[in-house]
Amino acid sequence: MEVKNNMNQELELVESIDKLSELIGKFQTQILSGELKGYTLRQLYYIELINKNENISVSELAKMLDVKKSTVSIAINQLINEEIVTKIQSDNDKRVYFLQLTSKGNDIMKKHMQVHKNAIKQILKILDQEEVDSFIKIVDKIAVSEL
Repeated sequence: MEVKNNMNQELELVESIDKLSELIGKFQTQILSGELKGYTLRQLYYIELINKNENISVSELAKMLDVKKSTVSIAINQLINEEIVTKIQSDNDKRVYFLQLTSKGNDIMKKHMQVHKNAIKQILKILDQEEVDSFIKIVDKIAVSEL
């Protein structure tokens, strides 16, 4: 009986993870539609990171993402060409450039955050405060376990 219960629980967990993955996919589709249709998830993620980390350099961004500096440089150069990001030379070290969002970048960030807020409003209509707290604790617990 114990083995059967464990198998049922494992199956339910797999199904729940699949449902969550599907919901995340729907959320990503929402992000990439409407006013943000012309941008990739990667571009939006870089814009979000630059917004959260004022005056971050390409090297620091690469280190944060655990990718090669050249990979980040290519993506950042695309954002610069689209006038979403700008590079500001450091006063202390002329070899270093900091990344900042332009007004266009800030507008994109506002739209991106609005999509997040709309999704959160939807979730808060479904879950009560205790369920929200439990969900956050569960996700944090899994995240720190470094699966």
